[in-house]
Amino acid sequence: MRTATAEILPECLIHKILSYLEYEEAAKMSILSKTWLQAWLTHPNLLFRLYSEQDVKIIDQILERYGDTKTPIYMFECSIYYRRYDFGKFFPLIDTWLTVALNNGVKYLAYRDYLRSPSYPLSIVRTLAAKSLRELDLEGCDLMRVSLSTSNVINCNSLRKLSLHDVHLDDKMFQILFASCPLIVNIVIHHCVGLTEIEVRNLQKVKSVSIKTKKNQCVTIQAPTLEYLSYNGFSKESSMLDIVECWSLKSLELSCERISDGFLEHLIFRSQFLESLILNSLSIGLESINLCGSQSIKFLKILACEGIREIDAPNLVTLEYMGSQIPKLKLAKESSQLKHSKLFLYCRNNILNNAWFCELKKFLSNSTSWSEVTLKFYQRNEINRKELQLLANPQLNIYPQVDVLDVEIYLTRECPAFLDALLWSCHPTKLNLSSTYQMITCFIDHLLYWKNFHSISCVIKNLYRQLKCLIHHIIYGSQLWHSRLKQVKACRYDWIKMMSWKPEELTCMELARRNLWERDRICFLFDWHCT
Repeated sequence: MRTATAEILPECLIHKILSYLEYEEAAKMSILSKTWLQAWLTHPNLLFRLYSEQDVKIIDQILERYGDTKTPIYMFECSIYYRRYDFGKFFPLIDTWLTVALNNGVKYLAYRDYLRSPSYPLSIVRTLAAKSLRELDLEGCDLMRVSLSTSNVINCNSLRKLSLHDVHLDDKMFQILFASCPLIVNIVIHHCVGLTEIEVRNLQKVKSVSIKTKKNQCVTIQAPTLEYLSYNGFSKESSMLDIVECWSLKSLELSCERISDGFLEHLIFRSQFLESLILNSLSIGLESINLCGSQSIKFLKILACEGIREIDAPNLVTLEYMGSQIPKLKLAKESSQLKHSKLFLYCRNNILNNAWFCELKKFLSNSTSWSEVTLKFYQRNEINRKELQLLANPQLNIYPQVDVLDVEIYLTRECPAFLDALLWSCHPTKLNLSSTYQMITCFIDHLLYWKNFHSISCVIKNLYRQLKCLIHHIIYGSQLWHSRLKQVKACRYDWIKMMSWKPEELTCMELARRNLWERDRICFLFDWHCT
């Protein structure tokens, strides 16, 4: 019955099913029936991983069959993991494999040599001559073995995506290569050897460019149709990147690049359609990121850009920030609701004190809700509860809502005041704590104290809470976090049983905490009063 069911499927549908499987998995399906066997023998997607000389023989046999039968090939991908000093003797076989793929109408061609021992000299002229080729992905190849000139390069009007990773080529080869592909849409140039200038010009259809440079490589981009640009520079100079005529830019990512004063603001001003901005490990030389000149930027991501003290973004919708300093955040009053916002702070050099938590609360209060906040503490100063309340703004009675608060701290000292400051400033729904046994025990004791303290009769509880809130509002200008606490639950991470979370009642945690390891993880689920 199974064979009959498998036989009724047409070969084109079986090809579609096999296209979602790895080549080895697809081979196992060939035992279902003769139809499946024939479909596997003519599988259009060939993905090979070469680990040994035996793999070379198997790949050669398979491609010899494809060459003899002229079986169409849609995708050909060959990844080299084979280290051998005389690997160059297999280059003629690789030439034959690529020739079969190109002659059989391959659309996606990828050759990746992860060991470079030695680099394969790919014939770029023969490769670009294939009229069917739409995507070319090369890694660890040498394109300099073939002499190119404008007279012997064939235009490859079908190519839409070109990816070069650790490829050896010079400036002349680079320019001739892109002159041969005028309709290319997607370009990836990562850590290519031999280039001094990377120029992307005169491309009519280009939409996406990703560039990662080596030391002292200049980049010039002139592409009016460009929408996505990712640039990772490796230079101490500020003049290695020149972006001109990128009016259609929607997404910009800058990493590890020293940029000059005014460069970012000028680029944002010219990019009127820019929606997403990612800054990673930049040496900006500025204390503020001013996005007031752009009404279109909705997504902002800042990673490890030291020195930024202010973010002025009136129309921001999503913010992701990682750093050691808490910046000032200016948002339009009508757009205080950030969506999918994330904050990652790593605190060093004894900056963790009362003023720091007040600054954190003020920053989080810019939005009514945060998706995720991650705090990593290395050191801390003493925290005074009364001083913490006195530092708070009497007019600021807003408690920021944090969906998930991840805290990592490894200290042995007790921390009731630290927990007060943490919950007062963040007000999390879920708290994931990774810490020492002593720190987790302190958290449990403190939470149990306030949970039991508020477990009195409903009338007395409400009267006490209202009176206490009124007194603290008059004296300190802000309510304590535990006056808003309704309920708290706990889960402990089980490292032994399937690496999962094990729910436990907080009242039973006195017994459970005895089983805590030196470094453990625990999760608290909080339920707060709305008012």
